[in-house]
This record gives sequence, C-alpha cells and structure tokens, in this order.
Amino acid sequence: MTTTKHTAHWTLEALAHAGVKTIVFSPGSRNAPLIIAAEALGSFEMEVLGDERSAAFNALGRSLVTGLPVAVCCTSGSALANYYPAILEAYYAHVPLIVLSADRPEERINKGEGQTCVQRDFYEPHVAASVHIEEDASASEVVSQLDFAIRAQQVEMRPIHINLSFDEPLYAQELEPEPLAIVFSDDVMEFHGIPDNQPVPSFSGCKSVAVIAGQLLPQESAQLRTLLDEGVAWTLFADPMSGVLDHPQAVPMEALLDLEPDAVLSIGGQWINKKPKQHLRALGIKKHVHIDTFQCWDVLDAEVLHLRMAPNALTVWKSAPEFIRIPAVAPVSKPLPWSDAAAFQAVVSKLKTTDVLHLGNSSIVRYFNYFPKAVQLYGNRGVAGIDGSLSTAVGAALADPDRRHILIIGDQSFLYDHNGLYGQKIPQNLIVCVLNNSVGAIFDWLPDTARTGPEAKRVFANAQQVNLAGIASAFGVNYEAVTSVEALLNALEGAVGSKIIDSKTEQHANLAALVALR
Repeated sequence: MTTTKHTAHWTLEALAHAGVKTIVFSPGSRNAPLIIAAEALGSFEMEVLGDERSAAFNALGRSLVTGLPVAVCCTSGSALANYYPAILEAYYAHVPLIVLSADRPEERINKGEGQTCVQRDFYEPHVAASVHIEEDASASEVVSQLDFAIRAQQVEMRPIHINLSFDEPLYAQELEPEPLAIVFSDDVMEFHGIPDNQPVPSFSGCKSVAVIAGQLLPQESAQLRTLLDEGVAWTLFADPMSGVLDHPQAVPMEALLDLEPDAVLSIGGQWINKKPKQHLRALGIKKHVHIDTFQCWDVLDAEVLHLRMAPNALTVWKSAPEFIRIPAVAPVSKPLPWSDAAAFQAVVSKLKTTDVLHLGNSSIVRYFNYFPKAVQLYGNRGVAGIDGSLSTAVGAALADPDRRHILIIGDQSFLYDHNGLYGQKIPQNLIVCVLNNSVGAIFDWLPDTARTGPEAKRVFANAQQVNLAGIASAFGVNYEAVTSVEALLNALEGAVGSKIIDSKTEQHANLAALVALR
C-alpha cells in the first residue's frame, strides 16, 4: 500500500532510479504523502531531524562523503525557508541536494491558510532546477518535470527543488500505481554533460604562470598528491582546504603576494584568503585557465577559461618551464601558549591519514594554514557560513560509520548549530573539538576592528558563557572540558563513542599565539 497521491509515489520512484538512497525527513502533515510513499517503496534510508536547517546540512554532509544525491523533505510554509542556508552552501560548493517540499493547492495560496506561503521557485537562482508538480499531474507530466530537474542536477552538480502540491486527505492509502518508465544514462561523461576533446591551452606565450589549488574534495586531493609525488617542475600555491598544503611541493597561497605572475592555472573551489585574490586582480592578469569538473569562479576578472576536467589533467603541464617554482620553506615549530592555536595543533597531531577532519569556518579553518596535514578534509566553504558545520559533520559521520570523524569548531558556530545533535541518531564515530574562547575571535584577526568603539567591539565579540556540558547532557553526548594540551591529548586518546571536548581558552593568549604564528 502507498499514498493515494500518485505524484508523490512517482516522484520518489524517479529519485530512486536517479541514485538517491537517503531522505532526511522533517515530519509534518502536508508532506505525509511523501513519507508514506517512501516507506512503501522501501528504497530509501529514512532519517528524521526535526530542525529543518540542521536536517538540510545533515543531508549535505551525507552527500559529501558518499558522492550521492541526498534528499530532504519538509512540510509547507516556513519549513522550506529553513533549508535555505544549506541550499546556498550546496549551490556554491556543487553538492547534489534535492529538496522535496509539500505545498497546498494553488487556489489556497495567499488565502489565509496556516503554514502557507508562495513556494514555487522558492530557491531561485540558487538551484540547478526548480519544478512544481500539481496533484493531478499525469505520469508522463511527472516524468518530464523530473527528467529535466535531475538531468540539470547531474550536469551542474547543484541542488534542485521539487515542489509538490497536495490537497486533503493527506494520509489515505491504496495499491501502488504502475511503475514509471524513466531511465538515466550510466555513461559518466554523458551523465554529467562533460564535453569530449576539450582543447588544452598553451602557456608558451607567458613568462610566469602561477599554479593555484583551491578547496578540493578528498578524492581530488589524492589525485593531485599523486602528481606532486611523481614530481613537477613548479610550485603549487595551495589553499589550506586543498588538502595538499603539507606537501613539499606546495606553499601557502600567501606566497603569491611577493610575485607578479602574468597568467594563472587554477584548480578546485574557493580560496579562503582574499589578499592573494586582490593582489592578482591588481596585476591585471589576462590569462586564467581553471580546471574542475564542475566549479569555476572568475576570481581574477580575466574571462576565465573553464576546462571540465579532474585535477590529474595538470599532468599535461608537469614540466612546463614557464610555471613558477620557488624554494620550499621548511615549517618552523614555535612554542605556543595554551590557546586555540595550541589546541588546534594538538588535535591535528593525533589525526591518522584515514581519519576524516571537518573544519568549522571563521578562525578555525585558517589555523589549518599553519598546521596542514594529509587527511580526509571537509569544510563548508561554498558560502563559508558558520551555520551548519556541526550538522554537516553529524550527517557525514552517520553516512560513513567505519571511519573516525573529527570536527574542530569554534564556540559561536557550535552554539549556533547545536540542534545538529537533535536527531534520532547520534554518530558514535564523531568527536567534536570546540575551541571555546567565549567570543567571536575572528574579528580580532581583522585589524580594522581594533579601531572601532567599545559598543561596536561588544557587538563583534558576542561574548557568551553558555554551559556546553549542559548541552552535551541534553543530547546524551559525552563531554570533557580541558585547559591544557596534555589534558586535550588525553581526552582524545580516551574518547569512546560520541564526545564533545571543550577546550577553554583565553583570548589574550589566542592573540599572542597568533602573533607568534604570523
């Protein structure tokens, strides 16, 4: 037995054909037909998370570690608005989320009904496709709509929105309808719309070419690391989220500030540090070639040429003489006081290459520039918000139970997203390391904030004295507070099951450590 709403059943049947294996539900009444259909089909792992914002980031984490599209499903009204932060992240990071939102019939919109708003094209322009399916749509109409949306997602690797209207009754059931006739290509190139025989440009007319790596997924980092291990004739200017900054052939991207390249060959996603971007733009570079299967940003305003290729395409330029090579700089180990930096360094020192490291945003991700290590690395750098780092790590750890996942996160980001722990399942392979300095520390990294007045400083700091032990207890997660490197290392060593390690630091020591690092 399935729902009497055939459009709900057909939609989920099509998603199963498209490779969706997990749906994260936030329960409601209007999306009951989708919940009933999912159970009837038996094709999905049905997860539940009541907070829609956390649910969407949870799904994003699952998609990141599996490489598969993951769906989220909510009721009507404000529910789908809470998905928006994760949709933004997925759009700019090219993660294939699928939003299933239940809606009221068109004739009841803006008529005073509860939990109702205009939902058509709600996420435009931040989705690859947005379709609306009326309850009385035929099977062929549903197939046409879904074929368009799913193929758009496969080409762009970005989120899509499927909005379905349902009138009451919402819980009625009947025998399953005839199966849909819908097929998706198994050919990878066709599946993702990658063109054949992409022209490989020459840099022979250039005198000084900088090779730059932005954020990469672990499998992409592995490809690039293999190429660097084989030996190249140039230096890689690497973002910390590239996952290869620890390599002898790589240097921090800030090294570009002392150079004046006349061309750039870049790979991967976003760059964290804005200074290299500004420096390269100021040079008026005219040639910029970017390599990535999906992502491409015209960072330098140079009419970038996008080659939809994997990082190993750099092999073509392995021995290019015009590419910049500078001497490697051996890292200098400096003694640090107990601080955020010392805590970060301690956690990274205990990571194994098989561990999965998730980094929060703001100051947290920037510490990896000073303490890089070869590890499976993730972080929400699409729009770089602080709003979903914990939920993303929870989803990733649940979808990848055979590996240890470690999240390093600031106190502000942890508090903002602590509902990520509000779910029916808590991953027992996740350690959450909170760098708890009680303020918004990133603003002390910015020189201009020092010149603001006391009230402005109070706003930027957003000081907090929240009892994290109480939060851990509320969600049934182990907790330990530490105030030294030794205690932190012991807490990591003794971690069993899910655990929050609360590293309590003072901001004056954090600033002293930052000066020492710089």
